[in-house]
Amino acid sequence: MTFDEFYSQYIALKRSFPLSPTHSHSNENSDYVSYSYRCKNCYYCFDSVDCNNCLYCFDCVRSNDIIDGDYCVECEQLYESVDSYRCYNSVFLNYCARVYDSYFCRNCFDSHNLFGCADLKQKQYCIFNKQYTKKEYEKQAVELLKTASEEHLKKLDELVRQYPIGPTYVSNSQNSDYGNQVHYCTNCYLCFDTARSTDLAYTYDTAHCTNSMDLTYCYKAELCYACSDSSKIYNCDHIEWSSDCYDSSYLSGCNDCHSCFGCIGLFHKRFCILNKQYSEAEYQKRVAGVRAAAR
Repeated sequence: MTFDEFYSQYIALKRSFPLSPTHSHSNENSDYVSYSYRCKNCYYCFDSVDCNNCLYCFDCVRSNDIIDGDYCVECEQLYESVDSYRCYNSVFLNYCARVYDSYFCRNCFDSHNLFGCADLKQKQYCIFNKQYTKKEYEKQAVELLKTASEEHLKKLDELVRQYPIGPTYVSNSQNSDYGNQVHYCTNCYLCFDTARSTDLAYTYDTAHCTNSMDLTYCYKAELCYACSDSSKIYNCDHIEWSSDCYDSSYLSGCNDCHSCFGCIGLFHKRFCILNKQYSEAEYQKRVAGVRAAAR
């Protein structure tokens, strides 16, 4: 079988399968989610992994008790926060990392008890970038919280305009400058929204991945290439909407499969080609033939 013959059969097989209303796996009490994996008590959450008690979230990883969050990674008890990493008990955060007990902050790092602050690092008890004592801060914060959020956001926007916009948001990373929103990464090139990963190239929205390239919305991928919306995959290429798979290629909507090639919608399968079962020896022979023809 030539590669073109294989690929045309793979596309035909893919088109013959009904589309699932959602692409989710291993969730609990989370019916209204999609592209989610191992989430519990979540509602209207998308592209999220290992999250608990979250509402109206997109692209969150290992986070708990989040409402209206977008790309919150390893966060807890946040509301209306975007691009936040390891933040806790805060509201209206934007581009922040390791910030807690704060309100209306943008581009702040390693700080706590901030209100309406921008571009601060290792600070505490500040209101609109002005330093206060703990007692003064707590007194003023109580009064400020009585004012509508729109007023604080407007004032924060005016404050943000006073600071130059940095080229990237990269923290605690090595040799990973060519990307954005990169946290705790090493040797990552042109990676975006990537956390706790090593030796990656050309990735978007990935976490806990190693030795891979061309990934989108992947979690715990290793030795993988050209994969999307997949979790816990190893030595795989050209797969989508799959989880707990390894040593496989050209999969869509598969779970707990290994040594499968060109399969759609399989669960707990081994040594399958185009959804047909083979012995291990026959599988290896046929796959080797297709790969050789593709060179």
